[in-house]
Amino acid sequence: MFKKPEPRTSESCSTDSSGDNVQKVDESHILQDRRIGVFGAVSLIVNKIVGAGIFSTPASIFKLSGSPGMALILWVIAGAISTCGALVMLEFGSFIPRSGGMKLYLERSFSPKLMMTCIYLFYCVFLQVSASNAITCASYLLKAAGVESTTWKLRGLAIAATAFAVGMHTVAPRIGRYVQDMMSAVKLFILLFIVCTGFAALGGHLNIPNPHNFDLSTSFQGTSNNGYNIGTALLDAIFSFHGYDNLNMVLSEVKNPQRTLKIAIPTAMGSITVLYLLANIAYFAGVSREEFLASDLTIAASLFRNVFGASAATKALPALVAISAIGHLLGIAFTVPRVIQELAKDGIMPFPNILMQNRPFKTPIWALAIHLGVTVLFICAPPAGDAFDFVVGLNSYPTVLLLAAVTAGLMKLRLSKSEDLNSGFKAPWAVLAFYLAGSIFLLVMPFVPPPNGKGSTSLPYYLSPVVALAILSLGIIYYVGRFVLLPWIFNYGLELKAIELSDGSQVSRYKMIRN
Repeated sequence: MFKKPEPRTSESCSTDSSGDNVQKVDESHILQDRRIGVFGAVSLIVNKIVGAGIFSTPASIFKLSGSPGMALILWVIAGAISTCGALVMLEFGSFIPRSGGMKLYLERSFSPKLMMTCIYLFYCVFLQVSASNAITCASYLLKAAGVESTTWKLRGLAIAATAFAVGMHTVAPRIGRYVQDMMSAVKLFILLFIVCTGFAALGGHLNIPNPHNFDLSTSFQGTSNNGYNIGTALLDAIFSFHGYDNLNMVLSEVKNPQRTLKIAIPTAMGSITVLYLLANIAYFAGVSREEFLASDLTIAASLFRNVFGASAATKALPALVAISAIGHLLGIAFTVPRVIQELAKDGIMPFPNILMQNRPFKTPIWALAIHLGVTVLFICAPPAGDAFDFVVGLNSYPTVLLLAAVTAGLMKLRLSKSEDLNSGFKAPWAVLAFYLAGSIFLLVMPFVPPPNGKGSTSLPYYLSPVVALAILSLGIIYYVGRFVLLPWIFNYGLELKAIELSDGSQVSRYKMIRN
């Protein structure tokens, strides 16, 4: 079906959309410059991982786990699993030090390669949107301003926040990167401030009686014995760590990528894991079990109220959460459109020659527009209520699935005698096995029936993973339809024309050849 020629090397060539002609194209209109240093690399990871989740997720994890002791154990397990996943990204990124992230690793590990690319296309475009953090940002901006929240006020402000993040990375990329870096520093400061607040609570500076959450006799009292609850709580905790692959998506823009990876990933993951654990200890130091169970906002608000009084909880914290969410939006808007640009270079998207361009601002402007459009769609299309919460939070399960596939792929490559993985870093086998086992657990648990067969919403408990798998399967359908069935029905073949670029990537197009 495919005729694959030897790739031709050129520093200033590309093919047109049909693959018939080779046209002169300046690489500066396609490739990005290497401008990201160590601090910028760390900020990309921090901005993707630290959103609004750490301010609210601890409450849901406590409700599901049933006790402070079990909740903290789940956070430790989540940090360990996520750190193992980060080491997988470190090894693969050292082996393939260019932009694309999981897309490249899936292509290298499994066949048919083109099917892996099509699956990742649907994941990247539809399941890597930032609607949840946009809504969170809007919600807390309204709280900080003391304005009543309505559905369309929330959506309008969420669209504005997303447009701000995308716009910064479109027309003012240097300023966008600077703001992004500063946001990551502010996030770490906020977490550190929460930790210090917890130490103050431990020292007795509380406006409420001591909650005694760390008493040995009661810290595990009430622990849930339901597998669904524990699995869901662990999935929520791990979701709070997602984003350690963010730097791998833009390695072609990183100075000395292999060295930077070895510094940035351990630094970011180590700092975040320690701060997350200390922040949870801070919450339990200053918030009673009753407040955890009654919380419908951020648990950090309860901590601030109990230590500093009501004014700090109602005024300062919403602004801090909104800032954290904006930083997440900036991190997503920087990396996801660049992977869309890489997918356009593969020739599997409509109008690939347009989408892969980075003119006129040296940014992937059309890919940024796609990211903005899909995010706005996810914000506006679903009705309010459970369906809305479901849609904006849909990316957790497929991310776990693809990360598990990448880990299995790395193990497969290591065991293959024909592969020579000349990576500057090699994760221990125990790390790979632990991460894969943890990921499989997380993939299975959402299908385990909860008590009484009902989840935390009116929707079926299994709906999220089913819909996520359906969206990923659209990539398989797209691959079979465009690259297998249509050539068979209309009796033509597809010849791959690939031209190597100076950063190690290539521009690929598929030319129709009549049989």
